[in-house]
Amino acid sequence: MFSSPITLRQWQPALAALLLGVIGSAAAEVWPWRPFAPVNRAPVPGNVAPGGAIDAFLKEKLAESHLNYRPAAPRDALLRRVYLDLIGLAPTPEERASYLADSSPEAYAQLVERLLNDPRHAERWARHWMDIWRYSDWAGWADGKQIRDSQPHIWRWRDWIVESLAADVGYDRMVTDMLAADERAPGDVAALRATGFLVRNYKMLSREQWLQDTVKHTSLAFLGLTVGCAQCHDHKTDPLPQTEYYAMRAIFEPHQVRIDHVPGQADTTIDGLARAFDNDPAVPTYFLPHGDERAPDKDRVIAPGVPACLGGALTATPVALPPEAVAPQRRELVREAMEKAAEVLSQNSMPADKALAEQKLTTLRALFAVERLEDSGKKDTPEWIEAAQACLSAQREETRRAAQTAVTTAETAHAEALQKDAASAVEPAKKLEEARQKLATAETACAEPLTTAYVPRTLPAYPAQSSGRRLAFAQWLTRREHPLTARVAVNHLWARHFGSGLVPALADFGSAARQPSHPALLDWLAAEFMENGWSFRHLHRLICLSEAYRQSSAEVGADSAAAIDPDNRLLWHFPSRRLEAEAVRDNLFHLTGGLDLTRGGPELDQNLALTSGRRSLYFRCAAEKQSEFLQVFDGPSVVECYERKPSVMPQQALALLNSDVAIARAKAAASAISDPIDDPTLFSELFIRFLTREPTAAEIAACTEFLHQRREASADEVRTREMLILTLLNHHEFLTLR
Repeated sequence: MFSSPITLRQWQPALAALLLGVIGSAAAEVWPWRPFAPVNRAPVPGNVAPGGAIDAFLKEKLAESHLNYRPAAPRDALLRRVYLDLIGLAPTPEERASYLADSSPEAYAQLVERLLNDPRHAERWARHWMDIWRYSDWAGWADGKQIRDSQPHIWRWRDWIVESLAADVGYDRMVTDMLAADERAPGDVAALRATGFLVRNYKMLSREQWLQDTVKHTSLAFLGLTVGCAQCHDHKTDPLPQTEYYAMRAIFEPHQVRIDHVPGQADTTIDGLARAFDNDPAVPTYFLPHGDERAPDKDRVIAPGVPACLGGALTATPVALPPEAVAPQRRELVREAMEKAAEVLSQNSMPADKALAEQKLTTLRALFAVERLEDSGKKDTPEWIEAAQACLSAQREETRRAAQTAVTTAETAHAEALQKDAASAVEPAKKLEEARQKLATAETACAEPLTTAYVPRTLPAYPAQSSGRRLAFAQWLTRREHPLTARVAVNHLWARHFGSGLVPALADFGSAARQPSHPALLDWLAAEFMENGWSFRHLHRLICLSEAYRQSSAEVGADSAAAIDPDNRLLWHFPSRRLEAEAVRDNLFHLTGGLDLTRGGPELDQNLALTSGRRSLYFRCAAEKQSEFLQVFDGPSVVECYERKPSVMPQQALALLNSDVAIARAKAAASAISDPIDDPTLFSELFIRFLTREPTAAEIAACTEFLHQRREASADEVRTREMLILTLLNHHEFLTLR
């Protein structure tokens, strides 16, 4: 933050603030934006309406370097850009024709609005935020029977992200629910899905690593701070003493994860709701000298708290939980699912087992009748006594029938053993006698007087109170005065529109990070974001309607600008970039007529990504369980993915030229085209479909020469069209957002 070797870590927060004041305007000229100061709406340069604020800030910086925007992008190029950017899919020829036919001044703004309200927009941008929030499906062995990382059914968190973006839920609410939906709305099953953010950090082999990841990545995702660096010592560059690391850890110390039932499913291994909860609010957080978990200082118990340099304080109030959170298996939906499963089992039982299966169903219904009376406060009433006695009677009869079935089975085994020889029948005879004794005991019990001492279900017991720490932390994060939360979110969104953030390091807003290119613009956007309900859609609209976004990506004829600002930090042209992996794959299916727009549901086997037409968002993404095609194009890392770093590898060209999926999609598209290869409109049709533009004269000549060569080789027309389409799928414009 300063040219001086003194770092803020060496100062108490109040003294650091005083130091900033003493340095005054001289420091402000060097660093006008202070990352730990509250967000204030920066004045827009010049007399500009709020809708043009983005361009006003950018143009001011450009003018200082004697630069200007490039001309507006051609309508074709802008159309393709905004489609790919907002919904991840290129426009169809029909959508292109409709847009180009609309010459009204409002055509582009109306297009942006339509795309923002398109359900595909939420899917597109969900993947961006899933990167930042480190979405991961379960990892482990034995087909899910040993979960090493994350949890099964966490796809429900992914669907919550999509649904929240589709409804334009405020970011402040999204953050709150990801950190503490179980405390804000413990009875809201839809909201509880959001705690997948915490569930995702689960580590079977190390609770210590689990908590380290929770503190580290919560800090990076929402604060843009490397709080994890203070685990072993005071932070080297930011005012974060080691004790504050453990104060933040104490917020999360009590939490655990569990799988709750969902409607219609009695078996949580098949389907369920992975969610967070406070398992032990009283568990202490010990200071770990040098960060060594093996030697905790048990004389230093650290209270939950937040970094002082960010202002405010953590004020946690314990949260009383409703019955459905404390005893989730006594919810009616669980009873209904269990009863339905028992009915199916009874109906499908073999004749020899049917009587026992039917009795188990009768017992289950009797048990649930007692539970319902207890849940409604009628325990010990005459009605309850009668139900409890009926339940005990059913349980005794179930035990008797189970014993009778065991006797029948033992008798059969004993008879079969006797047919061999007497020696073989010794052990079966012993088991038969034991079975008969159990039957006699069960029959005696059935004859005894009834009481209310039925056997209740053995259910997990969860605390009746949550610490309230995570809810308090979320409220601290999303308060209007917080210096980082809105800035970090806005910067992530900006980076995914323009290829890089206003603050270059997307997950590091600390003192030692690179300065923002446009600090005033970042603060203006952060203030605008908060004052408009933390609405992402509002920011998307502002950005997409700006001149900066609508300008050409061409750098031809701008040699002086390239010399002054070679990295385009001032945005004197729209920055072209390769599409990320999901958009490459999705458009491969979309533009060849094979994309399946079914939304939501359990994750799909990653190996199906080459054949299934579902959007890439829905394929399994976990350690050792990722689509190879997506990884070739730099798909998301499940470890840390705040910013994807694109690579250039020969495998990428091979994947689009020789892979089974590319060839299959080109063949499918070619088969759907009826135009003969010598039809003059064929080239135009193909270029418009796959590149959203008409071919140039040179391209038409190249295609004509290709067809001439193919005719001489006596190639069939479908194969020729297939080769042309495969070539266009390998065109750099197919892979580029420009």
